[in-house]
Amino acid sequence: MKFRYEKRPLTARIRSWSGFREEGQALVELALVSSILLVVVTGILIFGIFEMQMMSLTEGVNSAGRVLAVSSGLTLDPCNSAAQAVQSAAPLLSPSNLSYQIVLNPTPTLGSTTNHSYSAASCSSTSTTTGAPSYLISGGTVTVTATDNNCSLKFFGNDLMPNGCQISQSITEVVQ
Repeated sequence: MKFRYEKRPLTARIRSWSGFREEGQALVELALVSSILLVVVTGILIFGIFEMQMMSLTEGVNSAGRVLAVSSGLTLDPCNSAAQAVQSAAPLLSPSNLSYQIVLNPTPTLGSTTNHSYSAASCSSTSTTTGAPSYLISGGTVTVTATDNNCSLKFFGNDLMPNGCQISQSITEVVQ
């Protein structure tokens, strides 16, 4: 009787002798890889939402600056016009979480100290020649700063910024 030599690889012969089979191996690999992939994709989405909030606030501030730059003599409440412009351009941000700083400088010469600062969403006047509207003079500057005090940056229930998350954007425009 002649011994017949198998021409299979050694590892395949050992598996067949030990009863080890590859059934279910793909399922285990899928479970390992998909959990890591899920964490990575979720992290990308969370930071994408954060970036969207930053871009939305930037667009809102830019819009407010443009509105105030062309509002000389046209509005009785420049602060409200700026706040409405921010909220219109950034609808995904909650208006209750936004704070504003509006600086009107009618004479932007070097060393000028005529800055008029308003931190509320309203600085109304009864006339365009008194109060805040009177500082919107052609050639002057207006600086709009908006801050979102409650941006979200949570990942699987963990707050990535436990001391609070704040996004602030600013723009300076020349009044036309």
